[in-house]
Amino acid sequence: MGKTLSNTNHRSYHWPMIPRPLRVVLGLVIPACAALWILSTKLQGIPEAAWQVQLNAEPWLLMVLLMPLNWTLEVIKWAELMPYGRMASRWREVLYGVSWSLIGPLKLGAAVGRVSAVRPKYRGQALRAFATASVSQWWCTVTATGIAFLALGHVQFALLILGFSAIALSLYFGWTPTFWNLLSRSKLTGDWRMARHIPSIRRSRALTFSIARFVVMLTQFVLALNAFGHLKGFDSLERLISQASGASLTWGLTAMVPIPVLGDIGIREAAALMTLPAPKAEDITAIVCATLSLWFINLIVPALIGLIWQTNDFRATEQKAKLQA
Repeated sequence: MGKTLSNTNHRSYHWPMIPRPLRVVLGLVIPACAALWILSTKLQGIPEAAWQVQLNAEPWLLMVLLMPLNWTLEVIKWAELMPYGRMASRWREVLYGVSWSLIGPLKLGAAVGRVSAVRPKYRGQALRAFATASVSQWWCTVTATGIAFLALGHVQFALLILGFSAIALSLYFGWTPTFWNLLSRSKLTGDWRMARHIPSIRRSRALTFSIARFVVMLTQFVLALNAFGHLKGFDSLERLISQASGASLTWGLTAMVPIPVLGDIGIREAAALMTLPAPKAEDITAIVCATLSLWFINLIVPALIGLIWQTNDFRATEQKAKLQA
C-alpha cells in the first residue's frame, strides 16, 4: 500500500504530456507552413533574369574546403566526450549520426545514429556525450544570436538573449554530482539519477571546440553568400557585418523549430530570407543559392559518406553471420 502511494505521489509531480497530434501540429506543421508562406512571399514576382546568378568560384571553393574542418572539429569534440577507442571509430559514429539526422526530429536521428554505432556497453556514456555536445553547440547559436542583435542595434533583445545565455552557461558548468543530486531531489524536475556527470574539464574543451566549429560554419555561410553575389557593390565592412549577423540570426531562428527534418531544408531558407538584407531581387536568389549549397556541402555530402560506411558495415556483419552459420 505504501509503495503504491509513493509511486503515485512521484508520478503526480510530472508535467502533463502534450498529445501527439498537437505536438506534430506545433512542431512540424506550423513551422513548415510558415516556411512555405515566407518562401512564396519572398520569391513571388522575382524576374527571370535575377535567377541567372554568376558563381564566384574562389569563395565557393573556400567554403567547400572548410567542410572537412567543420566535421573534424565535431569529431574531436565527440572524442573528447568519449575518451576511448580510435579516432576512426569516432569518425564512424559522427558520420552515422549525420546520415540519421536527415530523417530524425529534435536531433533524435543524429543521437540514434551515433549511439547505434557505439558498442553496447558504452551507449549510456554516448547518450550523455551527445547531450553535452548538443548543449554546447546550442549555446554557441544562442550567444551568437544575442551578439548579432547587439551588432544590429537591438540592445534590449541582445541583453535579454545574452542574459539567458549566461544562465545556460552556468547550468552547463554546473553539471557536477552535487548539481545532479539537487535536481534529483527537486519535485519539478523528476528523477535525474540516471544522468551521470561528465568531468568539467571535458565539458570546457567540448565548448571550446563548439565555438571553433561555429566560427567555421559562420565563415562558410559568409563565403557562400559572397560566392553568389549577395550585397554586391556594398562596402566590404558593412556587407560583412550584415552577412555575419544575418547568418547568426538564421541559425537562431532555426534552433527554435521543435521538429526539424531533412537538415532544416526550407525552414533555413525562409529564416535566411527574413534575417539577411536583400535590397535587390538578385540578393534574394543569392541567399537561396547560398543556403542550399551550404546544406548540400555540410550535410548531404557527409551524410552520403556515412550511409556508404553503414552499408559496408552491414554487409560485413551479414557476411560474418553467414560464415559463422
